[in-house]
Amino acid sequence: AAYAAPLARAEDDTNISLPQTGKKAPDFELPNSRGEGMTTLSDLTKSGKYTVLYFYPGAFTKGCTLEARNFQRDIETYRQLGAQIVGVSVDPPEKNASFCSSEGLDFYMLSDEGGQLSRTYGSALRVPGFGTFSNRQTYIIDPDGYLRWVFTDVESRVPRHSAEVIEKLEEITGKTATA
Repeated sequence: AAYAAPLARAEDDTNISLPQTGKKAPDFELPNSRGEGMTTLSDLTKSGKYTVLYFYPGAFTKGCTLEARNFQRDIETYRQLGAQIVGVSVDPPEKNASFCSSEGLDFYMLSDEGGQLSRTYGSALRVPGFGTFSNRQTYIIDPDGYLRWVFTDVESRVPRHSAEVIEKLEEITGKTATA
């Protein structure tokens, strides 16, 4: 399930690049959709789980809804593999909370208002007249905080993306999930 495509870059950020696999994932502190204040990378890794950190353009849009529903559909498989799902978008926490609630998601979203984390992770996409959004990309971070895999060409693969992430997690962890 390895794939890559040219990285969409924000117009005003010509030095955006993907963080390197095998290195510590860039840290962050963002508000979460559960109303529990700020969430950091350390908060996620202290659980001892792999983190599937997926960036998406906006809540309630067709592609983002399909992607979230597929992650939710496969949530037990992710749990069997010792992984947690966390979404990131530039939407405010309240909109992300409403999205999680309306879709019955058993995972939460982080709000990257202003797009700083999206730029840090090489996922910023600037749309003239609309601002900066998170490009659809997914990062697998291990329990020690190291970036293990990056999926960049997610937009064209949304319907099967969750299955591809599971396949890569099985490869990385050496575990096989039971359906």
